[in-house]
Amino acid sequence: MNIRLTLAAPLPWLTSVAKLISKNKKIKKSKISLFILPRTLSFTREGIRFIAILFVIGIAAINTGNNLLYLVVAMMLSLIIISGILSESTLRGIDIYRTLPKHIFTGRSAIAKLTASNQKRFLPSFSLIIEEAPSFSRPIKSYAKEFDAVSGYILKLPAQASLTQIQSYVFQKRGFYKLRGLTVKTRFPFGFFLKERRIEAPIDVVVYPRLKPMKRVHSAGDISHGLNPALLKGQGTHLYNIRDYTPADDSRIIHWKSSAKAAKLMAKEFEQEKKKTAKIVFYNALLPLPNFDDTFEGMVEKAASLAEYYIRSGFEVGFKSLTADLPCKSGREQLYRILKELALIEPVASNKNVPLAIKVIVP
Repeated sequence: MNIRLTLAAPLPWLTSVAKLISKNKKIKKSKISLFILPRTLSFTREGIRFIAILFVIGIAAINTGNNLLYLVVAMMLSLIIISGILSESTLRGIDIYRTLPKHIFTGRSAIAKLTASNQKRFLPSFSLIIEEAPSFSRPIKSYAKEFDAVSGYILKLPAQASLTQIQSYVFQKRGFYKLRGLTVKTRFPFGFFLKERRIEAPIDVVVYPRLKPMKRVHSAGDISHGLNPALLKGQGTHLYNIRDYTPADDSRIIHWKSSAKAAKLMAKEFEQEKKKTAKIVFYNALLPLPNFDDTFEGMVEKAASLAEYYIRSGFEVGFKSLTADLPCKSGREQLYRILKELALIEPVASNKNVPLAIKVIVP
C-alpha cells in the first residue's frame, strides 16, 4: 500500500496560476497576495499525533497483513474525511461585519463590534474563532503590523441567526491603517485540523497621536503672547464699571449693593466679550539629528496635547505646519481635524533654516 501526500486545490485557481506562469516565469511579490486560496488547513497538536498513529498502524498493517489493522486504518481515514466535510460546512455561509469607532487614539483600547451571521438555511456552525487578517498597510514610519486585536470565539451560531461580539483593538503607532479583512477558523469537529477562511472586509482607519494630560500650560518657553487690547464696554459677563441708573436701563442690571451704599440706584456695565484664540505652529522640518524619529513623535504628541488642552479650555484653535494650515475654530470637530493632520504628518525637507519646534501664538 503506497501512501502519497497530495494537495487539493480548486480547479479555477490552478488554471489561473498556470496561465500566469506560462506568460511570466517570475511572479512578483506584490502579485502573490492575489492568489490566496479560499481555505487554508493546518495541523493541531492533536492532529499531528493522530497522523503519526495513523502512519504507525498503517505500516504495521502492511507488514503483518492483519485485516483488523486495515479496518482501523480505514476508520481513521474516514474520520479525516468526515472532519473535512463538517469543518467546511461550519465555515460555509458565514459573514462577518466589523464596526470600529470613528475616533481612535494611539495606545488606547478601541472597542470594535463584530457581527457574525450564519446564512445557511438549516445547518448551524460550531466553534468559530474570529481574528483580524494580516494587513499589508503601514502606520507612519513603520511597515510592520503595529496593532493588537483580541480574538473572538463563538461556540454555536444557529442557522439564519446573527451574533454580536465586542473586540478590543489597540494601535501602537499613529498613522493610516488599511485593514483588509477577517479570518474565521474552526477546529470542529475533532480538533485534529485548524481550517481557516478569509473574509474580505476592507476598512480605512486613521489613528490619532497619543494625548498626554496637561492641567496647565505656562506662558514661558513655547507660548508666544501678543499685546492685550484695552478693555472695552460691551455685552460680556465680566463687570466693567458702575454708573448711575437711568430710566432707559433694564432693571436687571441694577447693582443693589452699590445702590444701598450710595442711597440711589446704580447700574452695572460689562466688558466687551473677547474671543480666545490660539494658533499652534509646528515646524515639521527634517533634520539630521540622532534619534530623530523618537524626537519627532514626541513633538507630534505634544502638539496634539496642546490642541486638546486649548479646545477644552474654550479657545478657538488653529494649526499650521510646513504642509498644512487650518484656520482657528472651536469645538470637538476642530480638534479632530487637527488630530487627523497630526496623525498623518511627516517630516519634510525645507530649504529654509527652520528648526524642529512647536510655537503656540495666543493674541
